Amino acid sequence: MLTSQDNSTKGWIVTAFSLSVGLAFLMLWPDAGHAQTASSTVFLDPTFRTPAPPNDAFPQNAEHVFYGTLFMLIAGLIMTFVAVFDSVRLKTMVPIGIVLGAAVCVFPESIDNYLAGCFWSVSHDPDKLLYFLMGREYDYYVAVMWWTFGTILGYIFYIALQRNVTTGGLWIAFGLSGVADIIMEELLLRYGGIYTYFGHQPLVILGYFPWWWLFVNVSAIYLSIAITYRFREWLSGWRSVFILALMPLCYIGGFSFAGLPTIYVIQGDFSPLVTQLAGILSCILALVQTGGIVYFILGRNPLAFGERERLTTLKI
Repeated sequence: MLTSQDNSTKGWIVTAFSLSVGLAFLMLWPDAGHAQTASSTVFLDPTFRTPAPPNDAFPQNAEHVFYGTLFMLIAGLIMTFVAVFDSVRLKTMVPIGIVLGAAVCVFPESIDNYLAGCFWSVSHDPDKLLYFLMGREYDYYVAVMWWTFGTILGYIFYIALQRNVTTGGLWIAFGLSGVADIIMEELLLRYGGIYTYFGHQPLVILGYFPWWWLFVNVSAIYLSIAITYRFREWLSGWRSVFILALMPLCYIGGFSFAGLPTIYVIQGDFSPLVTQLAGILSCILALVQTGGIVYFILGRNPLAFGERERLTTLKI
């Protein structure tokens, strides 16, 4: 029978091998992810010397925005129904707090979209303007899009924690969240006229969506979900209102930590190899961050895949 130490050693070997294969793939086949401009020419703004967003060169398709937003709204409401059901079943406000906290993540999401080269089409209609940030307009529909992303990706992890799955199961939940992110983004990006990525985006494997985003996004969301779960008894009832501040603050902190190397290359003019390596580094930092979340917040060995929760709910 394998001991916990044997499982940990095996986990490190598997992780190191996977990262080595991924690095070798991108170094030996550097054009694999060039579709979203890791290798293409990017024109820098003459004043700020950073990649300029497409602005009106990427016009909004109002019909696509409507149906895309409707699709995302339905998906978000389905997950909201699951959260409300759990709140009633478990007699706690925490699941509902997570859903509402995902809505507040709209504000830090606009910051990381600004820094990391994600542009959302605008109608230039004052009646549809949600808010204005650093010269960029955001219509109301982006709030629905971002809320759905946060709700689905975050609550998948919370469901896994509620069911006390093994640590391996938590990593599977991470993977499922990433797959859900890829599916949603590839569909919306291919649909067109809603949003796009610009600048030197690394790791665009399937043609439209830069995969570094899924690692960083999911890890950043998991930070607040893990803290919420750890303090779930204290956060129940009226204290669940603190989740509304916890989620956006943890999200922007986690995203900045793991995404910083890629933000540097997106906002600059580096070689394709450097751009891809920065994307890989962000993925590694996101995995390290997730491992730290599992270890320091949830009290588990992140590489003991058969382990289950050992800590009881922390009370204040």
